[in-house]
Amino acid sequence: MKNTNKKQQMLSILETMIQNAEKGPSGFWVDDHEGCGNPDIFPEFKEGLKRGSLVQKEHYLCPWNTAVLYGNGHGNINTGCYHSCSIRKAKYLSPEMVKAVLIRFKKLLQNGYYDNPQNLKPLLKENEINYIEKRIRREKQERDLKIKTEKAARLKKAAKLIDKYPNAKDILGAYYGKDEYGNSSEYGLIDFHPNGMKEVVGAEKFSYDDFLEVQFNSARKQRTGFINASNNITLGYKGCIERKTAKAVCFKRIWIEGMYSDGVCFDDKEEHVWMDIKGFESFNVGDSLAFAADVYRYVKKSNGKTIDYGLRNPVGITKIDPYILPSDKELMAQRIDSIICEACYLSEQCNKMTCILNKSVKRQRKEMLDVILQEYDPEKDLR
Repeated sequence: MKNTNKKQQMLSILETMIQNAEKGPSGFWVDDHEGCGNPDIFPEFKEGLKRGSLVQKEHYLCPWNTAVLYGNGHGNINTGCYHSCSIRKAKYLSPEMVKAVLIRFKKLLQNGYYDNPQNLKPLLKENEINYIEKRIRREKQERDLKIKTEKAARLKKAAKLIDKYPNAKDILGAYYGKDEYGNSSEYGLIDFHPNGMKEVVGAEKFSYDDFLEVQFNSARKQRTGFINASNNITLGYKGCIERKTAKAVCFKRIWIEGMYSDGVCFDDKEEHVWMDIKGFESFNVGDSLAFAADVYRYVKKSNGKTIDYGLRNPVGITKIDPYILPSDKELMAQRIDSIICEACYLSEQCNKMTCILNKSVKRQRKEMLDVILQEYDPEKDLR
C-alpha cells in the first residue's frame, strides 16, 4: 500500500474519472465480456469487452471497494476488488455525487489516509447512502410491477387453457408466450417457445394453445431415456432388431450411453423403439447394432395426441456381437449410486472416476445401496 509510483499513477487515473463523472463510475478491469472497467471513460477496456480478453489497469486502491465506501465492518480491504466490491451500488449515484465521492477519495489518498487503513470511516455521506438505497427500492418496485403486469397479461391470454388445466395456472402465468422452457412438478418440462411446434414432427400446423395442450396431455407419458439423451451428450445407441417391415425397424430395447455436462457418464434405455428403415435395409431380425442418431420430438396419435421422443438420421451403423443389457435393477443401482456420489462431501475433490472415500465409508455406502435395491420392484409402477 506504500508504493509511491503506483499512488501517483492512481491520482492521475482519479483525475480522469473526476473529469468524466457524468459517464458513471469505473473500476480497473474487464475480462470475458464483463468486469467493472468503464470503456466510456477508459477506451482501452473496449478491446477486453469485445474479445473477452483481460485488460487491467494497475491501481493503488479502488474507491468502490466496499470497505472504502461504507467503512469498517462492510467489507475487507485486504481481499481485493473482486471479493469486496460495491461498484454496482455506486452506479446508482447521480453524476454530481460520483464526482463528489471521487474528489473526496482523491484528497484522502493524497493526505495518506489510506496508507494504513485500519479504521476506515465511510467515504459515502449519509445522504448518498440513502440516495442509493432509495433508488434500489424504487427499481425493485418498478421491476415487481412490471413482472406483475406481464404475468396478468399472460394469464389473460392463457384463459382458455387455464379453464381446461387449472393446475397449470402458475406455469402459464410465468411462461405463456415466452421464448423459454418452463418446469412444474405436475407437468414436467414444457416448451413455451411460440414457434416451438415447428420443431415437432406432426405439430407444424398446431396453434400455440394446441401445442401447449398436447404437452400437458403428454406429462409422464414420454420416453424419459430419450429426454435424458436430448438434454445431455449422447455417446451412442445399441439395440437388437426385433421386427422389420418395408418401411421401419423395431428395436426390442435401445441402450443409451451418454455423458452429463460435468463429464460423468450414464446409461439409460427405452423399450420397443421404431425407426425408419433407411440405413437398416441390409440388417436382419436378431442383429445387434451400434449407431449414433438424433433425438427428435413428434406427435404420437395413439391413445390421444401426445408429444414423444424418438430417434432418426442414424449414422455409423455397425453390427456388433450379441450382448446382455443391464437389468432394470442394475440401472436403478447406477442412478442411486450417482445420487450418492453427488451428495458426497468429497464430490468437489473427486475426479468422478476413482472413489477417494476410505474403505469403511465405501462399505457403508454399499450396504445402504443393497438395502434400497432389496425393496426395488421394477414392475411396481406398472401395476
